[in-house]
Amino acid sequence: MVVLVSHAGADGSTRGIDERIAARLGEQGVAAQAHPVADVPVLTGYDAFVIGSAIHGGDWLPAGGAFLSSNRATLARHPVWLFSVSTIGEQSSAFPPRVARWMRNMMKVPRAVTAVEDEVGPQDHHAFAGVILPGHWGFSGRVFLRAFGGRFGDHRNWQEIDAWAMSIAGKLRSSQLGSG
Repeated sequence: MVVLVSHAGADGSTRGIDERIAARLGEQGVAAQAHPVADVPVLTGYDAFVIGSAIHGGDWLPAGGAFLSSNRATLARHPVWLFSVSTIGEQSSAFPPRVARWMRNMMKVPRAVTAVEDEVGPQDHHAFAGVILPGHWGFSGRVFLRAFGGRFGDHRNWQEIDAWAMSIAGKLRSSQLGSG
């Protein structure tokens, strides 16, 4: 079994998560290859997919959305996991806990994901917090972050990322055993 772990990113935060997931899958005996979506010409030869994107303006980056949309038929025939990276993750955030809880309640699944989820049927869509640096945001974004008590820095929760990757590996191994 070979898994493609692919991402659309802008500043390296999503790439780091992508590479970590592929490494953890490999440690669990699941062959995984990490590539940016722009570097994946064809999907043949893969048995499962883990695809993610940074969130800008409330949605996946255009390259990530286009990848999902143009490959939806192939993805629908395989196990697929999706992840998004922004200031708010399911367990970590650039904001204090109280503000993060409030924002999580308002979070919506990105449009790029909802556009294909009925057809693709992803196993899961997970949100991770990423790296937020002052140069990533314009003046109004920096004011917003500060006004709500947010802070710049690396907000990736590696334990959460590892646990998610391990759960994927477990599901892939159990499905492989059941098909033998």
